Amino acid sequence: AAPARAETPDVPGGDIFGFTDATDTGAPGDKGVSLEWTGSFGKGAGNYRAQVLKTELGITPAENLFTAFSFFTTRHNIGGHPDIADINRTAFDGVSGEVMYRILPRSLGYPFAASTALEPRYATVDGTTGTSVQQYSVEAKLFVDTVLVPDRLYAAFNANFAWARQRDRLPGAPWVEGSGTNLSGSLSYQLSPQVFIGGEVRYLAAFSGGWLDRFAGDALFLGPHKFIAITDKAAVIASAQALAD
Repeated sequence: AAPARAETPDVPGGDIFGFTDATDTGAPGDKGVSLEWTGSFGKGAGNYRAQVLKTELGITPAENLFTAFSFFTTRHNIGGHPDIADINRTAFDGVSGEVMYRILPRSLGYPFAASTALEPRYATVDGTTGTSVQQYSVEAKLFVDTVLVPDRLYAAFNANFAWARQRDRLPGAPWVEGSGTNLSGSLSYQLSPQVFIGGEVRYLAAFSGGWLDRFAGDALFLGPHKFIAITDKAAVIASAQALAD
């Protein structure tokens, strides 16, 4: 009899790494809807809550190619903050499109896979203050993942660069450019075929210039994440991160 053909250990599909993305693009013909909620709380003195809901419609039209269209809703509740005007409102916050392509498939001789993505976006709300703006941005992304222990332990790394151009919706308001980077690493442990738990670290840096010039600040975040597959097509993902001192 012919010897059994060895299979390449793979990283399971889905958001098993929290905020860090895997390289999976799905199988041709796959379609889906995902909801991603993020929130920021307690920004200095006073009351500060900023929340964003991203609704993504995704499809895999061909092997190693994923495309998506998303729209955003924001909620800001800010009061008594020394640097930000009081605001309490929910608003539509624009749209984005994304194209993701797996540039390096995994193989027996090479355990790493890599994908790249580009996501242009039009926004109507300033993410920090909640005020009305016009914003055009684009984010370039690199995703890498690997199997550390087959059917048990997985790792992923992301490196993102974002550019944005924005102005307030006031007569004569000037355009302002900014940029930023987002580096993240995550481990995910498989408790069962349906449940994954892990930890993640993210480093964010912001610049007041459009090309990573004029450094404006940075932050390091740490936290756990959990992924629970309800069915083959539905899952619940929870990720919480705190600012590291």
